[in-house]
Amino acid sequence: MKLERLPIAVFVLSFVGVAVSLWLARSFELVPHCRVFIDGCHSISAAGRQEPAVFVFRGTIIPTGMVLILVWWLTTNWLRELGAGRTPRFFIHLLGTASPVLLIAYIALVGSQGEIDHAIRQTVITTYFPATLLAKIITAICLLKLCPPTIPRWLPVIMLVIAIAVLGVAASSVVFTQLLDDPSTAHNLLQWNGTTAFSAWYLLLWIAWRRTGLAVAPTIDPDTRA
Repeated sequence: MKLERLPIAVFVLSFVGVAVSLWLARSFELVPHCRVFIDGCHSISAAGRQEPAVFVFRGTIIPTGMVLILVWWLTTNWLRELGAGRTPRFFIHLLGTASPVLLIAYIALVGSQGEIDHAIRQTVITTYFPATLLAKIITAICLLKLCPPTIPRWLPVIMLVIAIAVLGVAASSVVFTQLLDDPSTAHNLLQWNGTTAFSAWYLLLWIAWRRTGLAVAPTIDPDTRA
């Protein structure tokens, strides 16, 4: 696989993992049948929490986290070649490569029991998504400022809008759900719809990479070394 196709792999792996896990969970009557994007009858993790769905869930999402580490490292090097400054590249590298580790930890704990495990999962969820979304926002802003001639301006604009919208909805949901007697449906709807937009963002990154010609073997960026 060419390195420029890695963002596609992120989207496909996550989509297949969730879709197959949902199908298995429904087939074994582990979750209720409903229109999850409209009804929000259960969460994404509920679809992949029990056997046999959990094996597919872990088997696809954990590799997704590993690919994400490489994708964000490549993004940092790519932005350096385009002329992005040291500070934004540092934060993109920090947020983008650290957050997939949290995703892997979260998926590894799916299906586990106990208050401590639940607390760890909740911490990962509330950290992974905001950190990754901030990396996406900074990346889109860098592209808007650099204005590469081969990238149409609408592309980074859409990338920025998606990242800000998902982050804004996630933040506001914390407030709104406090006003609801049963906030689970709102949380579930946010998960299904927000995560779909969250994953689709990487397809836009792939388009941007193709437009500028991602280097096949980028050098290590000394500005982002530990």
